[in-house]
Amino acid sequence: MNYSAYSTEDFLADESFQAFVLGHDVATTSFWQQWLIENPGKAAEFHEAQTILQQVVGRPRALPEAIKQEELAKFRHYLQPAPALRVSRQRRWPVVLAVLSAMLMVGLGFWRYMLPTELQYTTLAHQQRQVLLPDGSQVMLNANSTLTLSKDWAPGQPREVWLKGEAYFIVRHTAPARLKTVAAAPANVKFTVHAGTVDVAVLGTQFNVRHLGGSTNVVLRTGQIQLSRHQAGHTEQVLMKPGELVSTDASQPQAPLTKRTVKADFYSAWTSGHLDFNNTPVADVVALLRDGYGLQVTVNNPALVQQKLTGSVPNQDLEVLLNSLGKSLDVQVRREGQHVWLD
Repeated sequence: MNYSAYSTEDFLADESFQAFVLGHDVATTSFWQQWLIENPGKAAEFHEAQTILQQVVGRPRALPEAIKQEELAKFRHYLQPAPALRVSRQRRWPVVLAVLSAMLMVGLGFWRYMLPTELQYTTLAHQQRQVLLPDGSQVMLNANSTLTLSKDWAPGQPREVWLKGEAYFIVRHTAPARLKTVAAAPANVKFTVHAGTVDVAVLGTQFNVRHLGGSTNVVLRTGQIQLSRHQAGHTEQVLMKPGELVSTDASQPQAPLTKRTVKADFYSAWTSGHLDFNNTPVADVVALLRDGYGLQVTVNNPALVQQKLTGSVPNQDLEVLLNSLGKSLDVQVRREGQHVWLD
C-alpha cells in the first residue's frame, strides 16, 4: 500500500488508521508511529485526519440513569398497541409517518447525550504539534503529550485546558483593558491550564508547563501567572513574575511552593530544537537538566559549575544533548536511568 500518496480522506477511510487513532490495536499503533517518523512530509494530512476522527469519536459521556429511564419510557409508550381503529387507506401514511417521527425523536434524545464534548490533541514519541485554540491562543505540544479541552468555548465562559506532558503556551488576552493583574480578574476571563493538582491561571502571556509522573514545573516567560495547588482540602497560591520557576515533586507532596529565578528561554528552547548559550554558567545548565529534564545530576568537580558556555547544542534528543555538553566541557558524562554524572 502506497501510504505516502494518502490524502486526509484516504487516511480517514483506512481501517488500519482508524484502529490506530481509536487505540484498538497495538500492532497498528506501532506501525503508524514509525510510519510518521519516516514520512514527515505527510504530517499535515496525518494530523488533520487524526484530529477529525478524535473529534467525531471523542470520549462520550455516560448517559445519566434518569435520562436513560425517561427516554426508555417514551420509547415503550410509542410501542404500546393503540386502540383498534379503522384507518382508511388515505390516512394510513400520515399515521405511519407520525410513528416514525416519534421513534426518531426518541433516538435523538439518546444521541444528544452521547455526542462527544471534548477535543483531544496528542503527540507521539519524537513528535511535536502546534494547536490553535478557539480563542486564538497557540499551544506547542512536546513529544508524548496530550491536551484536552471542551469542544465549545462560549464567550464569557472560562477558558480551560488539561495537560499531560509538556507544552508551551502563547495565550491571547481577551480580558477588558482595565484588568491588569490576573489575581484581580474574574474566573470567566482567565485562561487556566490544569496539570494534576496544579492550576496555572493567566490573562494573556507566554509560559511553559511540564507535567510528568505526578510532578509539575511551570516557567513564566512574559506576563503574570497565578499558580494554585489543590491538595488535602486546602489551596496554596503563588504569583509568578517573568523569569521565575515553580515546581512540585510527586515524592514530596507536602513541600511548600517556592519560586526560583531561572533563564526562561532555556525551558522553552525545545520548541526551536536547540539550546543557545552565551557566556552561560554551567550551574544554569545543571539546573536546566534537573528541572527541565527531571534528571538527578552529580558534578564531581566543584570548579566545573563555575565555567561558562557559549554556543548552540541540539536538545531534542537527551543523549545527543549530554554528549554535546560533555565535549564542550571536556568532561566524561555517565548516565544510569535518570542519574547523570559529570566527571
